Amino acid sequence: MTLRVRIVAVVSIVVAAVVLVVGVSLHRSTESSLVGEIDADLLERAEALRPERVANRPVSEEDLERLQEFAGFGPDLGARFRGGRTDPFGRTVGFDVLARVLDGDGVVRLVLDTEFEASTDEALLADALVEPVLSDGSSPDGDVRVVTAALPTDGFVQYARPLDEVNAVLDSLRTRTVLIGLLAIAGAGGLAWMLAGRTVRPIRDLTEATEYVAATGDLDQGVKATTSGDEVGRLSASFTSMLDALSASRRQQHQLVMDASHELRTPLTSLRTNVDVLQRGHELSSEDRDAVVADLDAELGELSDLVAELVDLATDVRSGEELAPITLPEVAEPVVERARRRTEREIAIETGRAIVLEARPEAVARAIRNLVDNAAKFSPPGAPIRVEIQGGRLTVHDQGAGVPEGERERIFDRFHRVESSRTLPGSGLGLAIVRQVAEAHGGEVFAGPSPDGGAAIGFSIPTVDG
Repeated sequence: MTLRVRIVAVVSIVVAAVVLVVGVSLHRSTESSLVGEIDADLLERAEALRPERVANRPVSEEDLERLQEFAGFGPDLGARFRGGRTDPFGRTVGFDVLARVLDGDGVVRLVLDTEFEASTDEALLADALVEPVLSDGSSPDGDVRVVTAALPTDGFVQYARPLDEVNAVLDSLRTRTVLIGLLAIAGAGGLAWMLAGRTVRPIRDLTEATEYVAATGDLDQGVKATTSGDEVGRLSASFTSMLDALSASRRQQHQLVMDASHELRTPLTSLRTNVDVLQRGHELSSEDRDAVVADLDAELGELSDLVAELVDLATDVRSGEELAPITLPEVAEPVVERARRRTEREIAIETGRAIVLEARPEAVARAIRNLVDNAAKFSPPGAPIRVEIQGGRLTVHDQGAGVPEGERERIFDRFHRVESSRTLPGSGLGLAIVRQVAEAHGGEVFAGPSPDGGAAIGFSIPTVDG
């Protein structure tokens, strides 16, 4: 089942539930209203039997005798009542209702018009002595509503009114409710189908783009842009950004491989040349052999450093370790201490207010180590190095020749080396690793002149408190 079909199904089910609830409520309220009108009519008829309500005058002795005759069930009373259509008080009786007379024990003694079934138990008759009682009943033609009232004499009368009109109205209401409900469900389903189509179109485009990328590996496949600011629009924009990032990463990896192959070619060529020379060892003097071996050792060292830096550069900084709360001084101290022992230089740390930042300690330490090593490489022998830390900003000052203004942005590119330093050992990857670490933490790198006379190179990382 597709997402579009699911949306339509959910909307249709919700509308159907609403129609059902409204229909049942309307049916019940209509039934209650109609039955209430019938009950009111029956109660009005029953109230007319009370002596004080008859003809708006007190019951006379003659009236009581006539009521006694009415309740006494004389042999010709039914015919006279039916034919004359008058009650014991001489009023015309409407035969839109059914009627029957009970004796004091609830036994039916007289039926006017059509027989019907209704309750005559003792509890109901006892309540009817106090006031008219409503109940349900049935007749050969269907359900009826019944009122039981006490006669002024020892007996009861029951009026029954058929519910045919009520049932007809309710049947019509049910039919119309079903039709309207079906139309509402169909309309809601159609509207949901159209809206769902517009809603899932970006998702369908994302699916097609994902399937295309998975099948072809082409990360340049674009996704149809959507201008909506909802979650689907944001998902589309995020997916497009992800594809762009993956495509850029692939291009960078390809460029890294090309640059690495170019940089590796020189030491490998030198190694091959020296090995060829050693293979002709009988033609070499001991001094030349020692020089070749020393050159091989140096080339192997540079090659090892280059491979290690390539591995560091190719490794995703964000996947190696988890973020942790740190301060730059606590990470820089051990790095600087090791550099002091290794280079036998004076390396000072100047620290301002320590501010906590979320970072990967090992990656940040690697960036600091590369900056310190870079400063040691380009500073004169014995010249001191200064590491300045202010919050999330770390700057390494040296006393070397500095970086030309036109080269300050390019020194962080892979394998880029300033013209004046091309003869010095190194791969040109150290500062590229620094930039990779800084940008992985949402920071940036910078380079400029140092007040100490050389270059000031460093990075900044956003702190936790902004």
